[in-house]
Amino acid sequence: MSAQPIHGPELIPRPAQTPTGLYEAVAAILPHRLPELTADQTRAMTEAVEKNSLKPLLRFTLKWAVDIEIARHPETLAELHRAEYLAQHALTLDERRRQAALAGAIVSAAVEAVRG
Repeated sequence: MSAQPIHGPELIPRPAQTPTGLYEAVAAILPHRLPELTADQTRAMTEAVEKNSLKPLLRFTLKWAVDIEIARHPETLAELHRAEYLAQHALTLDERRRQAALAGAIVSAAVEAVRG
């Protein structure tokens, strides 16, 4: 496991946690995920109106801010994908657990980074 779960050079600066900031970041570094972002945003807005709550919009913002935080660091994104794969396909239970813990540490570090 890395000493620092989020590491390596940044592709872009951390974006503002606004719909426009998130959209621009995804367009820059994860353009293949723009349809997913748009669909998630539409669902969050619909749920927010139906429930008369901002919580769905806050969840949407945090989820995408975390995904972007990881993707801003290509080495970390590759490490996360590798850990997720090995957590599903490693030959031993111990290795699966180690890889799942690494994936969790990467995501947790990204959450901490975007929450400030």
